[in-house]
Amino acid sequence: MFETVRDGRRTFRLLSADELQNTFFDNWAYQLSRKVKYKTVSTYCYAVKTMLNYVAEVAFQNGGLTAGLLVDALENYESYLVFGTSSSVEMVRKAARVLGDRNLSGSSVVTNFAGINRFIDASEMLRKGLLELEAHGAIRSASLSDFSLRTSVRIEAPAKVRSALKSNSWLAGCIAGGAKRIKRVGLSPISKPSELAFTDEFGGDELTFPIDKCVELIEKAPSLRDKVLWSLIAATGCRVSEALTMLVRDVKPNTQNHESSQVLIVDPATRRHVLINYIPEEVINQLPHKGRAHTETYMIEPFASMFWIALAEYKKEELEKEQSRLVPVSHEFLFRNLKNGEPMPLSYQTVYERFTKVAKEITGVNYGFHSLRHMYGYYLVNHCVNPNPNGNRRYGMDLHLVQKYLGHTQISTTKRYARQDVQMLNATLAAINLAKLGGGPRTVREARIAYLKDELSILENQVLEAA
Repeated sequence: MFETVRDGRRTFRLLSADELQNTFFDNWAYQLSRKVKYKTVSTYCYAVKTMLNYVAEVAFQNGGLTAGLLVDALENYESYLVFGTSSSVEMVRKAARVLGDRNLSGSSVVTNFAGINRFIDASEMLRKGLLELEAHGAIRSASLSDFSLRTSVRIEAPAKVRSALKSNSWLAGCIAGGAKRIKRVGLSPISKPSELAFTDEFGGDELTFPIDKCVELIEKAPSLRDKVLWSLIAATGCRVSEALTMLVRDVKPNTQNHESSQVLIVDPATRRHVLINYIPEEVINQLPHKGRAHTETYMIEPFASMFWIALAEYKKEELEKEQSRLVPVSHEFLFRNLKNGEPMPLSYQTVYERFTKVAKEITGVNYGFHSLRHMYGYYLVNHCVNPNPNGNRRYGMDLHLVQKYLGHTQISTTKRYARQDVQMLNATLAAINLAKLGGGPRTVREARIAYLKDELSILENQVLEAA
């Protein structure tokens, strides 16, 4: 399998001795590239390639592929992906000795099966289409090499389509026998994370960047561009992919009223006609976007102020660079390559490595950009001043508001990023129990006050001891 570009989209092609299989895969991959992002196309195509190699090896070791052997191979495919040479199934062990172990986790198996079953579902559609063509006399061919899903085929030959397919291609045999979707048997995805955050000394969990270290992180950014990027993600909770596709027009500072300044996050798919002036079509087709329901962001301090200050300095620096360049930069992307000023909508690895290096120096832990997004969501749910005057608490936004600002289409996704502080929740539950028993704080509000006073006392003592 190798990567190629077709009609401006990055896709994949397959090379094998089976022409029907190759053509079917090529067209399937191309159609997939028109519906999903490149990363998904790549993941699914490699999953299908692995499955094809596995079935081909099983067929080779057993002197050919029969319908029964194909069923057995697919039913034990999970065992191959997870256990390989340690599998209890002899057929799987023998194939793994040649192909190598995969050692996939439950979540990876699910992703693999999603791609493979999508491929098999497409084969079922082809099977039904071929049978319909056969019924109408449009196809009567003993050889369907060079068959294309995009063209009409009419070849004179006496043999029936089903028998011709079975004799011509193992994939065609699978198609002719009907869709045989692969099912998970033993593994499940990794357990869902708790909706409660067990806070550490920094006020966050293992996925959340410590908020009291974030200012230091931003200040130590190795360039103004990085400083703008990091403070933007911290202030808005946006994804790094959303930041790197942001245009200058999406950032709207208001010098008269700082609080009315805006940062918008726009789906690249809605302005392909604009982006084509700056980057090639194949790059536009790769731009990821999770499908935000709203373009508006909610910026939190002190990172918002750090962003606007760094942005002004960054623009001034870029203007000076422009004046010294022989060829001016002709694009509207906010973030630019430090050396040549070119756009960098897909340069995740470059900016990621610079971030993780500084984050490790400050915290001693390997954090990625997503930890800032977790930090943002955690802050909104637990510590941000509640803008709802009728809310039952002064601090912490309603989850549906947090969902809007994080750009999630499902509230269940928001709960993964914006988890309630377990310490505060425990204090609330304790207050309810004490109130029932007749002792201690009489209301939840009183319990929270008592809890926060106790926490404040502990922190003050720690400061005195450190001094």
